Amino acid sequence: MPIRSFDGMTRLEPWLSAAQRAALARILAGRVVRAGRSAGMDVRVVSDDPTVREWSVEQHATVVDDPGTGLNDAAAVGIDAAPGSWIVAHADLPLVTSGALARLSSEAAGGVALAPSLDGGTNAIAGRESVRFRFGVGSFHRHLAEHPRATVLSIPSLAVDIDTVAHLRGLRRVDPDLAFTTDD
Repeated sequence: MPIRSFDGMTRLEPWLSAAQRAALARILAGRVVRAGRSAGMDVRVVSDDPTVREWSVEQHATVVDDPGTGLNDAAAVGIDAAPGSWIVAHADLPLVTSGALARLSSEAAGGVALAPSLDGGTNAIAGRESVRFRFGVGSFHRHLAEHPRATVLSIPSLAVDIDTVAHLRGLRRVDPDLAFTTDD
């Protein structure tokens, strides 16, 4: 799981303070770590941020050095550090479950499995082979073009991420941990 820092989520800047965004980032990343551990996975966090690295150790996750050259390279370094099968999951998945991660992993047994986001991105990728990551806006179609034989899984708990205040508003109604104050 690549995490540049907990100071991100800048698209929420007009609605949440820096402290609120950092708290939200920790909550969400913690959910992904717990889901991975509950699925029996060795969780690795790719980061060079001292706060994230310390948090990762507290979460019993292995820390991998981030090369500092972007999300695609951070994901690649993370899988290079993982023996055998792997999953790259983003740290902003509020509905992630251990069952969803386990399903994604099992579906990748034949190569690569993709879990697209609702907005056309890629929230998680699993595999057993080296891949070329293509994260960014509209990444699902780029990943599928790179891996045309990939298994595509529409898993609701992996399809939702928090990129905008609309995402957060929709989720805070059903999840009290996400009830951060935003201007409606």
